[in-house]
Amino acid sequence: MAEKILNIQDLRTYFYGDDGVVKAVDGVDISIHKGETVGIVGESGCGKSVTSLSVMRLLKNTPGKIVGGSIEFEGKNLVDLSEKEMREIRGNQIAMIFQEPMTSLNPVYKIGKQLGEAIELHLKYDKQQAKEHAIEMLKLVGIPRAEEIVNEFPHQLSGGMRQRVMIAMAMSCNPKLLIADEPTTALDVTIQAQILDIMRNLREERGTSIMMITHDLGVVAEMCDRVVVMYAGRVVEETDVYSLFENPKHPYTKGLIGSVPVLGANADRLASIPGNVPTPKNMPKGCKFAPRCSAAMKVCWEREPELSKIEEKHSCRCFLYEKSEAMEV
Repeated sequence: MAEKILNIQDLRTYFYGDDGVVKAVDGVDISIHKGETVGIVGESGCGKSVTSLSVMRLLKNTPGKIVGGSIEFEGKNLVDLSEKEMREIRGNQIAMIFQEPMTSLNPVYKIGKQLGEAIELHLKYDKQQAKEHAIEMLKLVGIPRAEEIVNEFPHQLSGGMRQRVMIAMAMSCNPKLLIADEPTTALDVTIQAQILDIMRNLREERGTSIMMITHDLGVVAEMCDRVVVMYAGRVVEETDVYSLFENPKHPYTKGLIGSVPVLGANADRLASIPGNVPTPKNMPKGCKFAPRCSAAMKVCWEREPELSKIEEKHSCRCFLYEKSEAMEV
């Protein structure tokens, strides 16, 4: 196994407001090895995007704050770095593809200028060299008329083209780690397949590690080596992608996989997970999934299970896999 490029330990990111504290990420451990793609899966509000923003240290102008834990990138704790030191890493060694390209691209600047800024800053190119490199990157992600596109504004491009521009921007400085936050959301399936092919090729050609944040299990099955399932700010299951689909352990993971429509299945209605994700200000006392779990036991309402290893490469946060006399139904 290659060495770890990213190692998140006990990360806690809280949001502070007038009416209390929201524990968006509450004790998360995630590791990514060099050249590996790790999927971060879960419903909206489970802490996936906040985890990625914590890694990028992009919570400065929000009520959010990293209050505990470490984020080690190549042995360097990003939490302890100054903003100046972080700027040298952000966009250069760690890059991010944001969920909505139209809000991530500046509408008043041409594509070439937006691509060129990071290239000039991190690669120390002059304006002409930066423009040429930007055109090369646009061609790399499959954008036709790249020489013309650099002189156009974001609103002149389709959603799929804008997303390709975001990938080109993220990959322009050859980052070691790419964070992709729902990179195929709101794109049709044809464009989605093309975007995933581009990311796969970039990983294979450049050895880039990828943190793939998504709620789409089809994307996970196609792209990821390992999967981390999150629920209510916690990791509830972690294993390789094959084990996750063939032998899911946590009731929440089973619910997610069971809710995926099966082509050709003769079912009257789709399966679903009952109830809703608890609000951060109204978390249940014990296991956060207990109110929605058909296998909940007495102990589940009293205390929260630990994330424990149940097989060699399979971890799960559930009392169903803890052998104890306290496990009373």
